[in-house]
Amino acid sequence: MKEVITMWRHTRMIILTALSAAIYAAVLIPFKGGIPIIPGITEVRPANVFPVIFGLMFGPAGAWGSAIGNAIGDWFGGTLGWGSIFGFIGNFYLGFVSYKLWGALGLVPKNDMSQNVNSWRKFAAYVIITIIAAAACAIIIAWFLDLIGLVPFAALAIIITINNAIAELVLGPILLLLLYPRVKQWGLIWTDIMDKEEVAGGFARGLGAALMIFGTLGGLIVGLGISTGLYGQQLFQFAAGSTRQIGVWLGVLPFLLIILVASFMLSGREQFVEEAD
Repeated sequence: MKEVITMWRHTRMIILTALSAAIYAAVLIPFKGGIPIIPGITEVRPANVFPVIFGLMFGPAGAWGSAIGNAIGDWFGGTLGWGSIFGFIGNFYLGFVSYKLWGALGLVPKNDMSQNVNSWRKFAAYVIITIIAAAACAIIIAWFLDLIGLVPFAALAIIITINNAIAELVLGPILLLLLYPRVKQWGLIWTDIMDKEEVAGGFARGLGAALMIFGTLGGLIVGLGISTGLYGQQLFQFAAGSTRQIGVWLGVLPFLLIILVASFMLSGREQFVEEAD
């Protein structure tokens, strides 16, 4: 995770962070009062198309921009609250997981690491990354809001995962195909700005990718299983009294720790290769 700090040395990365945050927030805010799913917590969010493609193109700047943009959206959209704390972390992981997994799944050709979906292998990588990033964001936010007694894990985790994934899968590939060539031409792809030595080297990267997938999907499945079965929560039950379930907290926590460990194991350096145009 070294690069999430070292990126602040680069003016262009700071500008990309601000740009990502501004675009994300600008599209989030109008929909805050549009079609609420859980009033005051989440709503239909077409803006969720941006974190994954920002993460792929802008790397850590896209991750920071997604986190900051979500916080700005909560502030101006009138939904700023305790949930915004882990909303910041969850949206950070939407972008973070995207660039960290891009070169770690074995699908992206080593001779063309360009962060685009201009081949079937890259498109497959994009789909997998989108699902993993959406699930990571979901369980981080849902676990915390269940912990503080606002919304049950089962309801929020599935809603956030689907809400994130739909926008990213339907609109993301189109936007990436349109934007990547121009962003690359302008020299604003994160691997063109940062030096390889500024990026975390990671260790056991293949295992790290497997752990990231296991942590996110495992946490989602186990959390849903516990909350809808053993402890009697209903999938779309929003009553606050049903949220304080210690089984969910303890059951999901190990998977959150696995995600954290995987974050340090993954690198990003593999993307610093000569790209085939």
